[in-house]
Amino acid sequence: MVEAPLEDQVELGKKLSHLPRTFEAFGDTNFRWFFASLFGNFASMNMQMFVRGWLVFEITGSYEKLGWMTAAGGFVGLFAAPLGGVVADRVKQKKYIVQISQGLNAIIALSVGLLISFDRLVFEHLLIASIVQGLVMNAMMPSRQALTKDVVGLHRLTNAIALSTSGMNTARLLLPGIAGGMVAALGGGDGYIEPAKWVYFLMTILYLLGVIMMFKVKVDDSIAENPVGPILTELTLGFRYVLQTPIILMLLGCNFLMVFFSMTYFMLLPGFAKQVLDAGPDRLGLLISISGLGSLVGSLLVAGMPNRNRARVLLLGAMLLGISLVLFSLSTNYWLSMALLTIVGFGQSARMSLSNVLIQTYVDDNFRGRVMSIYMLEMSILSVSIYPISVLADLVGPQWAVGTSGFCLVIFIAILFRIPAYRDLD
Repeated sequence: MVEAPLEDQVELGKKLSHLPRTFEAFGDTNFRWFFASLFGNFASMNMQMFVRGWLVFEITGSYEKLGWMTAAGGFVGLFAAPLGGVVADRVKQKKYIVQISQGLNAIIALSVGLLISFDRLVFEHLLIASIVQGLVMNAMMPSRQALTKDVVGLHRLTNAIALSTSGMNTARLLLPGIAGGMVAALGGGDGYIEPAKWVYFLMTILYLLGVIMMFKVKVDDSIAENPVGPILTELTLGFRYVLQTPIILMLLGCNFLMVFFSMTYFMLLPGFAKQVLDAGPDRLGLLISISGLGSLVGSLLVAGMPNRNRARVLLLGAMLLGISLVLFSLSTNYWLSMALLTIVGFGQSARMSLSNVLIQTYVDDNFRGRVMSIYMLEMSILSVSIYPISVLADLVGPQWAVGTSGFCLVIFIAILFRIPAYRDLD
């Protein structure tokens, strides 16, 4: 991170002293530009959370195809995420990796919008877009995760990550509902998908704004002090570091299982909303958005946390998440389901923010990018391994699939509460 002159540091200290602890990182102008750039990316991603799943189910009516969509992006991540971690540890300016990725995402969104405009969009186009975007996202995420520490320093990392998560959740609160409302207002639904093009055009603009604002972020050109070797050697060293560092291995392994049990509902939500809750595109968008309300509250609470008892709070949030998912699977009432998804979002936010913080707190700087790439690699493995659950949903219904996953999460968290090596981490 670039060291400011003494007088600038004093001035920054004065600014920070007037900010509540929850918003401490916003006292740094550099972080504000970083946050603004990421918000454009978050906004587009959260609009896509609604529109891509909605398009797939409108075109195919199949939970299996929803599973294919998730698995396709995850499959390419199996290769892209580890390479992205090596790049993050080798490149001097990680922000350029983020900018290039945002630019490529803009091209993908524009391409899908144009295909809809010319009435050429089919499921295979969305599958290809998912694959390319999975490649881009997994190659970029390790650099973005590692860049946060470069921007704010380790002492404000918990606050900065939680504020970034709150930005993502604010976008989830606003954008899916707006996107669903746009599609519904223009007559989308029952196989008519043409209004979705405007969502993709808006996503394109937001990605490009993110590229522009990242130019204002100033970080040091330094890279890891260790000598850089061949890519395969660096990858091997990264995996060896994880396997030989028990605390990192434990954090990554536990996070994998938590995400596996908690992500089922979101993959199935477009079909769940239509078939179980009798909800159109506007109500589907609102369901995704309302989970962002709970997520926003959760991330702001994490942002104000002191740097202690973080694993206990993570487990409490994950337990709340699991119980809420079980209750959500039993509900057929739209408004009750909406209230339950608010609680789901709250628990998911605490789990996601603090898992990231704990890993970044205990990892060695020289391996930060590669460890975060393994963190992303887990997401790719999960996206592929969850495909059978989509097939199960076609066979027995989405309620059984979601409820079983939520129940397994509750059991797993109860076990972790009895393991001091995890429970007592600060």
